[in-house]
Amino acid sequence: MAGFGRFRELAARMNRRWIAQIVILVLSLALVVAVGVVSEVRTRRKEQDDSGSWQVQPLAIAHRGDDSAPENSTHAIANAGANGADYAEIDVRLDADGVPVVFHDRMTGRLAADGDNVPVRSLHTRELQHMIMRQHDENFHVPTLDEAVMAAQHANDHLGLLLDLKTGSPDAGKLTQAVSKVIEQRDFADRVMIMAVNDDAIAHMRKLHPDWQIGKCVSPAGHPEVGWPRDASFVVMRGDRLDNAIVQRANRDNIPIYAGVSGDYAQGGQCLKMGADGVLGSSAKSVRRLTGRFAFTLNPAAHEPGGEHPVWR
Repeated sequence: MAGFGRFRELAARMNRRWIAQIVILVLSLALVVAVGVVSEVRTRRKEQDDSGSWQVQPLAIAHRGDDSAPENSTHAIANAGANGADYAEIDVRLDADGVPVVFHDRMTGRLAADGDNVPVRSLHTRELQHMIMRQHDENFHVPTLDEAVMAAQHANDHLGLLLDLKTGSPDAGKLTQAVSKVIEQRDFADRVMIMAVNDDAIAHMRKLHPDWQIGKCVSPAGHPEVGWPRDASFVVMRGDRLDNAIVQRANRDNIPIYAGVSGDYAQGGQCLKMGADGVLGSSAKSVRRLTGRFAFTLNPAAHEPGGEHPVWR
């Protein structure tokens, strides 16, 4: 039963709404009841094979969408889904109309095709969407969060969005209200995770939706401390700052931790070996391939986890 015990430990660390279903599965195994179907497993998995085995693995998250298209664009979101990501991570901030739009920087200059460098917060939605952005030799327009959600919904029936709320404390309430409205209107709550560096934004969103997946983005450049609220649903941090002590602390708090590695997939592998529950990387294909190496195979018929894949937890 040693492998069975390992699986129970793994289930406690998974960060999706299907945790309750996995617990039911574990109880069924304990009673030696055959389990034929496990529904709505939100991490990447293969279809149930003839032996009744299931495969789960760490989350594959495409950072700012897939890098085959401009960052934070609807094209990047669609490609993330097509290339196997569990989530596309995107950045969300308010424009002058109070509309949540998908753009990383506070200023437009880095991506504006004409170099026009103005604050996103000063532009009305119509003005921002008429501004031509360019990256990877492709022109694009800044999408609203509503358009981003629709892009994920059209990509496939399971691609989720990890929203990074870009705000300071003064606008935290406005941004969380606006984001909440879009997610509710699009009936997307079961496919969204929300994080922020700003603790006020986290608190506002937690108050609005205590049942949503709301986490902390820690250790941005220039910030030496690594910490998170006790009620965080998950933690996202730079992979080059992740160490065994941080993973152990996350274990004690029962909080999944995801490592941002950009294009450094060797570092991503190191993070998964330490115990990270997922990886954010630039290429959806590369991240999915990496997390696939750490897949966990469950064989209910044998009442034991099986297969040759290493267990990351």
